[in-house]
Amino acid sequence: MKSDSIVVLGSLHYDIYIQSKSIPKIGETALADNWFPKLGGKGANQAVALRKEFKNVKFISAIGDDIFSEFLLKKLNEHKVSADYISKIKGDSGVSVAISNEAGDYSAVVVSGVNTKIPEKFLCDSKLWEGVSSLMIQNEISEEINALAAQEAKKRSIKVFLNAAPAKNIENLIKFVDILLVNEIEAQQISNDYSNSFDSIAKKLSKKISKVIITLGSKGVIACEKNRTPIHIQGHHVDVKSAHGAGDYFAAKFILEFLKNNTFENAISVANKKTAEFISA
Repeated sequence: MKSDSIVVLGSLHYDIYIQSKSIPKIGETALADNWFPKLGGKGANQAVALRKEFKNVKFISAIGDDIFSEFLLKKLNEHKVSADYISKIKGDSGVSVAISNEAGDYSAVVVSGVNTKIPEKFLCDSKLWEGVSSLMIQNEISEEINALAAQEAKKRSIKVFLNAAPAKNIENLIKFVDILLVNEIEAQQISNDYSNSFDSIAKKLSKKISKVIITLGSKGVIACEKNRTPIHIQGHHVDVKSAHGAGDYFAAKFILEFLKNNTFENAISVANKKTAEFISA
């Protein structure tokens, strides 16, 4: 890799993960099989996935002054993710509840807590950005701090990777983003195009962001670079154990491969294959 660090700015949650035969409908009560706590949040998930293969990951997030904070710091330490840029703030830590069914599909609800109050102090410190090649951001934190981080990165010619999940207005971010990653629902919402023509949606988004990736689950990936024809990378048919965290795993695998060889299509292919292995493990 050209540089020796990746900055991940994003959410850090205490996850309650529930294994159930089915995901309940509105008004239904389902008896689940098991539950356990885990480290979560899109920012934390991506930082952990990166850290497994890459030494220098700088993770910026926040925890509250509640009973969950000790668990979150312990889990970051177990995954060898530094807490140097984790701020402790008066209030509640972020929490999410995910329910996964027998097919490996899941639904989740997130309470952001102090993730919406991540302070700006680190972002204006030039030491943070020394030797950094990429900034990774997501949409589980405030748009304002994402925009500030992206601006600081672009001042230093650092690539900005946005995983726009969950979907929300990203107009203030678009001019700073080099690579956009979304799933099919997020692509439709962000583009305001609710057709299933994802080639067309990718082409439309690539007019504003130079590289666009739309993940389609078992159907693979659509990708498009500005002024080029969209490409379709086929999915891998596997026995899905759980799709929870798959998008974050894909994001980390893609950016690692892209920084190694700077080849867009190849990096997507590798991430696609590795993610299929991840959800079937």
